[in-house]
Amino acid sequence: MKQLHLDYDQIVEDVLRPEDIHDSQMADRASPNTGMFVAAALVLTVLHAAILYLAVYTEIWVGIPILAHIVVAGVTCMWAYGQYKAGMDVPFIALLAATSAVTGVFGAAGSLFSLVMYSIFRQKALSFKEWFSLIFPADTTTDSEDVFNNIVVGIDENPTSYGVMPFIDVMQLGSEEQKRRALSKMTMKFHPRLAPAFHLALRDPSNAIRVQAATSVAKIESHFMTQLEKIERAKVKEPNNLHLQFAMAKFYDDYAYTGMLDAERELLNREKAIETYKSYLQYDPNSTQAWAAIGRLLFRSQKWDEAAEWFRHALDRGWKMKTMILWYIECLYRQGDYNELRRVAREYGRSVIDNESLPTEVRESVGLWARA
Repeated sequence: MKQLHLDYDQIVEDVLRPEDIHDSQMADRASPNTGMFVAAALVLTVLHAAILYLAVYTEIWVGIPILAHIVVAGVTCMWAYGQYKAGMDVPFIALLAATSAVTGVFGAAGSLFSLVMYSIFRQKALSFKEWFSLIFPADTTTDSEDVFNNIVVGIDENPTSYGVMPFIDVMQLGSEEQKRRALSKMTMKFHPRLAPAFHLALRDPSNAIRVQAATSVAKIESHFMTQLEKIERAKVKEPNNLHLQFAMAKFYDDYAYTGMLDAERELLNREKAIETYKSYLQYDPNSTQAWAAIGRLLFRSQKWDEAAEWFRHALDRGWKMKTMILWYIECLYRQGDYNELRRVAREYGRSVIDNESLPTEVRESVGLWARA
């Protein structure tokens, strides 16, 4: 089963973003006010039709139909104004009052017709954001186009050859200036793989480097806490949004994986992630992404038996994802259950062995167990 990969950070931002004033004007008109408008429009159509009939087809004095029209129009305008002062949404009611006062039966019938047309065309209407993006499309370029443009304008011209040193080597061998620059780059582009370099910086002989590293770690943790606060506020706003439930689980998962936490806090965040993923599975039991994440977290917590059982259930459901297969094989190896490991490698290993995107040593290892 293919799992959709969503940008959960963007989902949180979308939930918390204030409603655009243009989109708010497209609110659903299927409300008590709409029913009131339809009833009033029908009544006014009949009344103004009767007034028109009296004025054209009877011998009654012409002042009487005119007076009747003024009274009906005045009552309609007062009623529309009262609805407006009460804080009601009155665009169609105001339209009805204005057009019926000027054109009588034609205005009342036309207002009713406008509501019907609005209901039909609104189904295909674009939001303001979509409409604006069509009028003023974003000027985006691919990575290859950026490289080509840089070469054309000469930005990438550099007559001096240079090499790239890994951050961890910079922390071990670099000068103090190089370490400061490396810490700045690692903070801006943080990834869990950079955690060992941060740990080296925190133990650096230079007090200035240690202070900068501690500041960077605090900034990274502050970013995670800010993200947690956003997710919690979004959940308060939309408590039944399953994407936010998954975003919360993913947050704890990512936070535990930073490599910046002590063992106790890392374990606590893993447990919270597992608990939240399982809560999500109660509503979406077929989420392979959540199943794989729980098994991986159990494995990282060194709960080999629970992790192996979890992946076994997933494979029994027919979810033969290569990540699940590899984690399951690793669990069996840690358990020492080599007979089951050989069986799994023979039964499910072909999808791993034939996958050229995986490292050669991984494919060869699985192939070895499959032939054992």
